[in-house]
Amino acid sequence: MNHIVITGFMGSGKTRVGKRLSQDLGLPFIDVDRVIMKKMDLTAKEIFERFGEPFYRALETMTIKTLIEDKERKVISLGAGLPIQEQNEKYLKQLGTIIYLKGSLETLKKRLEGSSSDPLLEGDNREEKIKKLLKQRDPIYAKFADIEVVTGVKPFEGLIAEIEEKLEAYSKNS
Repeated sequence: MNHIVITGFMGSGKTRVGKRLSQDLGLPFIDVDRVIMKKMDLTAKEIFERFGEPFYRALETMTIKTLIEDKERKVISLGAGLPIQEQNEKYLKQLGTIIYLKGSLETLKKRLEGSSSDPLLEGDNREEKIKKLLKQRDPIYAKFADIEVVTGVKPFEGLIAEIEEKLEAYSKNS
């Protein structure tokens, strides 16, 4: 099943873009992080604190394995850390067409200002943490991407139009 999969750094707009694409394409929307939080009845931050990051990453892997088996086409927003986990490499391509929402440091820094939902950004030197994670993750996101778009440059409607055009072209060529 060829789901439409949205990936990118925290603050790149995965959920907002995913919800809009699902609406425009008439497909259900799934946010992997929300599925996990609902299943565990805890926030991502609480899961990290109680059980640690490896446990959370294992839940992500179980969730995408389930989605691969799901025959109903969906728009899926991945957690920002999911693509970097080696064990997920083999599942990502099976999941569907991957759209990488690439955000600049400035865009992400602005969008993540005051956000306390991501446990990896807690504490001091937030900008340094974002920079370090971005440097580590960008090549990995890019490696898996079938489609890459830059967020924070054009208005939301323009971004959606660009994604939908690229999706249409990609599906014709694959």
